[in-house]
Amino acid sequence: MAILLVYVDDIILTGKSTTELHKIQQLLHKTFQVKDLGSLRYFLGFEIARTNKGISINQGKYTLEIVSDAGLLGYKLAPTLMLHGTHLFQDSSTPYQDAPAYRRMIGRLIYLTNTMPNISFTVNQLAQFMTTPTTMHHVAAIRVIKYIKGTPALGLFYPASSTLHIKAYNDSDWTSCPNIKDLFPDIAST
Repeated sequence: MAILLVYVDDIILTGKSTTELHKIQQLLHKTFQVKDLGSLRYFLGFEIARTNKGISINQGKYTLEIVSDAGLLGYKLAPTLMLHGTHLFQDSSTPYQDAPAYRRMIGRLIYLTNTMPNISFTVNQLAQFMTTPTTMHHVAAIRVIKYIKGTPALGLFYPASSTLHIKAYNDSDWTSCPNIKDLFPDIAST
């Protein structure tokens, strides 16, 4: 089996048989000018490192670009993603003046969740307000960026040998959401 991942003019080719991979590479080279860059190290903002212990994937450079573009390189780190007791909801407070910039920021954070699943919940919460963000939502997004600034190379590690263990977690307090009353009035009253 060989796997070919294509994005515009970038191709990742992988598989178990080096002979088979070499044949595919030659076939591609007959039609396109192909340059072999060796082992995968960087692709679409992902930094990949492979050792005999496993594969490590992070988005360190991409994370620092997010921090830099937000103008937060010189700011203090945030020790947590959100302040304790923060509840994001849609209200009539001051709208954020640059909604497209907020959307771009959240979109970049969504892409970052590929290697930083620890920010997924907060980013998902912030993404719910992309149509009409308020200054409160922007402040919360800035805190996420200050948090990721402290761990830019945090990522995922896939060990070469391991036993698969699936773990799941659940937050059963979903009815505490202030917007739930409008969406599900029957459930919210119970």
